[in-house]
Amino acid sequence: MKFTVIRSRMLDLLANVQSVVPAKPAMQILTNAMIEAREGKLKVTATNLEIGVCASLEADLKIDEEGATTLPVRKVVEILRVAPEGEVSFDIGGDNIATIVTGAARYKVIGLDVREFPVLTEVGEGAKAFTMERALFREMLRKTAYAAGTDETRRMLTGVLMSFAEGKLTMVATDGKRLALVEQELEFPADAGCDLILPPKAVAELMRLISTEGPMTIYAQPNQIAVDCGTFRFHTKLIEGAYARYQSVIPTSCDERVTINREELIASIQRVAIMSNDKTLAVRMAFSEGTLTLSANSADAGEASDVLPIKYAGRPMVTTYNPTYIMDCLRNLDTEEVTFELSEGHAPAVIKCGIPFLYVIMPLRIPV
Repeated sequence: MKFTVIRSRMLDLLANVQSVVPAKPAMQILTNAMIEAREGKLKVTATNLEIGVCASLEADLKIDEEGATTLPVRKVVEILRVAPEGEVSFDIGGDNIATIVTGAARYKVIGLDVREFPVLTEVGEGAKAFTMERALFREMLRKTAYAAGTDETRRMLTGVLMSFAEGKLTMVATDGKRLALVEQELEFPADAGCDLILPPKAVAELMRLISTEGPMTIYAQPNQIAVDCGTFRFHTKLIEGAYARYQSVIPTSCDERVTINREELIASIQRVAIMSNDKTLAVRMAFSEGTLTLSANSADAGEASDVLPIKYAGRPMVTTYNPTYIMDCLRNLDTEEVTFELSEGHAPAVIKCGIPFLYVIMPLRIPV
């Protein structure tokens, strides 16, 4: 196999698949990417057996001899990063040893036979297909993924639920202490409805890979999906099983509603949280007519308070939250204002904004 490609193009192509390559692979071949040069196209594929990415390139490419091999991804990326911009030639012999020439530099890189490389399992016939805009899909992940759990003993909650039902896509993530939900209307056949749970690594990879505008199609089966964005195709196994009955934790009513400037609230929480207890991480929020007073204290460090003007004319309400949980939500929204829906006692609060989004957060039962 012989081909010549512009350095930056090849580097970008490998960057699409590099993060999939495991640091400590179960098999040596998994440190390699499969490189195929055929029909005027260069295709690179990497997998860790759970997820896989296949990216392709046609521009700034010249193929002199078609073929396929596998090469160590990280080593090739290192070579390209220090190479001068311009053409890079790859000449791979029958022994899978690649001669890479960049400017005056020449490298010999040992590859492995392509027949050893695991084949990515394609979704079969009858897979359900959902088409939507890439940027919209990425935004939905951004607004929910941070709320997913990290406890592997509760595997279901480490993923992000994608529920296709009733003409819309609903994404949900929860760790049991908070829940983020966003909805988007979407056209698909009524009998295509299904629930899919994306594992955390797949979520992170999709948020990294989806960086351009344009359509994408999700092909879904019960245990896996493929996401086709044209220049790359992403495969992942799904978390199998039924997701938690999240609807039951979403309050259907509230005692009071408070509207607050989002950026001002972020800044105020940052100021006050400096003095919160390192172990409990708690900020007290006292709502009164036209005013929100935030406070935190630590026996070792001291105390802090801050006052914000708010749109509120209800009765006084006092509650305590983990500031990190509130900040995670606010930082992943773009609206100017957010609305807190509050109830007396230890009922959860709900944060809403001007889009089909809600965030449920449990209060802390500790004095501040």
